[in-house]
Amino acid sequence: MEIHITHGQGIIKALYDGFASCLIIRRPVAVNWPDSRGSVGEYYAVSELSEKDKIILSDNLNQALTEGTEAEILSGIEDFLHLFESGTYQVNLGKIPFEHSNFYMSRPLPADENPDGSQKFSGWFYPFEDFNYLYTLEGKSIDPKRVDYYTDLIKKGSCPKPVIFYSLYNQDPLMSSAFVLDGHHKIEAYRRLEMDIPAVFIAKDNDGYNSASELMHGAHSLLHDIEFEHLFQNNDDNLPHINFLNDELLTNALDKMLRDSERIDTSIIEVLIRHHQSGSSDERKWLNRRLEFLRKNIHLSFFNFRKGLNVYIPQYTKGYKTNTWFLKTLRNTMELNTWINETVLR
Repeated sequence: MEIHITHGQGIIKALYDGFASCLIIRRPVAVNWPDSRGSVGEYYAVSELSEKDKIILSDNLNQALTEGTEAEILSGIEDFLHLFESGTYQVNLGKIPFEHSNFYMSRPLPADENPDGSQKFSGWFYPFEDFNYLYTLEGKSIDPKRVDYYTDLIKKGSCPKPVIFYSLYNQDPLMSSAFVLDGHHKIEAYRRLEMDIPAVFIAKDNDGYNSASELMHGAHSLLHDIEFEHLFQNNDDNLPHINFLNDELLTNALDKMLRDSERIDTSIIEVLIRHHQSGSSDERKWLNRRLEFLRKNIHLSFFNFRKGLNVYIPQYTKGYKTNTWFLKTLRNTMELNTWINETVLR
């Protein structure tokens, strides 16, 4: 069934900038982005919805999803869609195959697995096979008693249905994300019983991308520092187009990376080069301030006492007839200043 929403409240929406996805339910609750370096398929992080935010998923809708007829479910979903941003949505009833589906949620590490208090990635998965769904609740929010309740209902013949939201990007269909909006406990009950999962599927077609700045702002409030740095440094295509001059939050995040990171990736280097080449005095001032943070990088010393900072240098490659980036480790501040002059200020 196709439903057109013309005055949507925009409480629930998905952002995608051609690289990462971010689900908003009043505030960012889930972020998903690929690992462009190939060691892991996808990274994700999930936040906890507050009690205030849970009122979005109304009791009337949940009753229809648990006990209602197909007509009652579709009617409830149509009302529910007014919480979304305006657009055209496809709503269908179907099944999630148990044997070929994976569900991901953030599970905090036990203290004994993270004794030094260092921050680690919330989660990752390989997305290249089967169907992948991101929960919008943390693992600690799953109530075993609620799972027991739905398990008993299913055994008695009921078919409670979760709500799955697909944000489909026509330019990158493989990058579309599936989020579990409602029904986490229902899914856990079906998984316990090893059954296919009847569900309501909501899909929104998107022809364009959201701005990288909007998505990065959403992700920043949700991700750990190490996660945000990974997203930031790997968003190569979008990062050079962000207007850092008028974006204090992302500039501050960049400063932290310039000072603390052990690697400055090509995407950040190109941002620095762009501000040098612009000819604008404001952009040059912005750049000089960033270089001050870079010169304070904690992995450098005046001599060679620390492990060094990994950067990249452009070198002409005859085979490709163009410049190619090559990794270089800078051991001290003198080497850094030479690199700045030869790469950023050239």
